Amino acid sequence: MEKNNSNIDFSEKDESPYLKYLKEGTKKFYENDFSGSLKLLNMAIRLGCNDRYVFWRRGCAKSRLGDHKGANSDFRQFGTHLETEYMHKLLKDKVSEKSNFTDECVDLIVCSLNSQELKVITNRFGLVDGIFRTQREVGTFLGITSQRVSQIESKAIKKIRIAKSLENLFEKK
Repeated sequence: MEKNNSNIDFSEKDESPYLKYLKEGTKKFYENDFSGSLKLLNMAIRLGCNDRYVFWRRGCAKSRLGDHKGANSDFRQFGTHLETEYMHKLLKDKVSEKSNFTDECVDLIVCSLNSQELKVITNRFGLVDGIFRTQREVGTFLGITSQRVSQIESKAIKKIRIAKSLENLFEKK
């Protein structure tokens, strides 16, 4: 059984080495060991990991350790992976899955939100990866204040509520 300096077992031949670092780094991140997480996530990236969430976690770890410039760079790297079309599809799937809206209503909701509102809603409510984020984290990711995130979130939620009320108005009985 081979081991390296960070005590990570590489005996399983079917798994890429960077996956071990990614799993361990993620585990340390959620244990609030941000410096340990940062070392492991850096190694995962060096070994070829280009998973967008590794950049988000590394950015959050850097932010918690006070490296806000490095965190911003990682959040931007993460952001390049999130395309508006993908977020539209994701939001549409989540809304239709968790509600009894008709397809037309779901389309109305998704189309009424601009790209910034989509980014706020999908990241704030964990629609991307199931992790709810604070307004501060979303603001850091988008390069805006948490107060602005709150404003955008409120506006987007109002649009969603309007679409729901329109659905009820035109519902056939």
